[in-house]
Amino acid sequence: MWLAQALEGLGISVADSLLVAFSGGRDSAALLHALSRLGRPELRAVHVNHGLAAGADAWAAQALATAGTLGVACEAVSVHVGRGGSAGPEAHAREARYRALASLMRAGEVLLTAHHASDQAETVLFRLVRGAGLAGLGGMTGVRPFGPGRLARPLLDLPGAALAAYVAEWQVPYVHDPSNDDERYTRNYIRHRLLPVISARWPRGIEAINRAAGHAREAHDLLAAYVARDVEACTAVDGALMVPAFLALQAEIRAQVLRAWLAGRGGPAVSEAKCAEILAALAVVPRSRGQVLRLGRAAVLRRYRDRMVFGRDEAGGQAPALRCVWAAPFTDLDLGDGRCLRAVPVFGEGAAVARIGTRSLVAATRVLGQRVLIPGRGHRALKKLLQELGIAPWDRSRAILIFVDDALIAVADHWICQDFRAGPYEAGLAFHVVP
Repeated sequence: MWLAQALEGLGISVADSLLVAFSGGRDSAALLHALSRLGRPELRAVHVNHGLAAGADAWAAQALATAGTLGVACEAVSVHVGRGGSAGPEAHAREARYRALASLMRAGEVLLTAHHASDQAETVLFRLVRGAGLAGLGGMTGVRPFGPGRLARPLLDLPGAALAAYVAEWQVPYVHDPSNDDERYTRNYIRHRLLPVISARWPRGIEAINRAAGHAREAHDLLAAYVARDVEACTAVDGALMVPAFLALQAEIRAQVLRAWLAGRGGPAVSEAKCAEILAALAVVPRSRGQVLRLGRAAVLRRYRDRMVFGRDEAGGQAPALRCVWAAPFTDLDLGDGRCLRAVPVFGEGAAVARIGTRSLVAATRVLGQRVLIPGRGHRALKKLLQELGIAPWDRSRAILIFVDDALIAVADHWICQDFRAGPYEAGLAFHVVP
């Protein structure tokens, strides 16, 4: 059967559990009916009720009834569709729908949607008129990771007319959402006005558009592979962007690298204008050697000297003060914030064990305005020392300071006081903060 071959082509085996996004409309009804004929034991469906239309509850009831006649377990869930912002109602509904579907998926399950070839062409044209890049012009992918499993679209190569013929032949009941006829929505306008004109002039126009989308995906994947190498070359071990290495790249590739680096840190997609703003800011070394660049309500880029990091809040906040006594044998010390302080035995480096002797250590965080005693250097402002060590302002309140008898001997992961450093033939301790 054609559907079994389509699933196999997407890497979906007969052992995979399937969850169908079942709106009850023509396309999803055809998909669910065809799947039920395959006799797969691990098949279920979910109907998402957006509550936006007067007949929404009746559609949910009919979807449950249709699934029941096919012998497929189906669940109906209601979602709240947000409003406002730059996104339209279609986008808000889609976001709510996929969020609900992801929450209902089981581990390893494959979510199937009924998007077909005409939907693909519609998506490509929709993104084209919005000025999308290669990723957008590539349209929808056949299969991709999603939630705790995968999202697959086995009908992408099938014309919408074929689904119409299928439901007519098998007399599959389905509902029709009148909002799909409202041409005030861009997608509906493309579906009802543009695609019929294209198909009338070029009978295989939809196929050609989708073939072009495939070429765009291939080009995007190739570009992404090259960009990934540049991202790796510009990224420090801790994930920070090394600004000098980034600026050494060709100007034409920087925007792509910046977007890929941000995505790798869990950051948001940025517009062309915002990307240009960030690139212009990075090209200038601020007098304070630090920058904070907003990416939205709660996302920011923070630059200090030659490093830039992505964060989820602008101010970062002053961490609660910490002060813990740490006694030998210096086992892992819980810092109470998801981190612990670890003393790693080393030789010829770190803090000399002999100089610490039997004394306990004190692990603490910085207090604003604090001055510390550094053996051999006297009292000095802690802020100046942390600046010398290149510790960014937003990390200073979390830096772990290690004291012996009120004298600062180390900053974990960054520095050991000269008077306490182990000699070439001495046992030492290296201090590290770990999860």
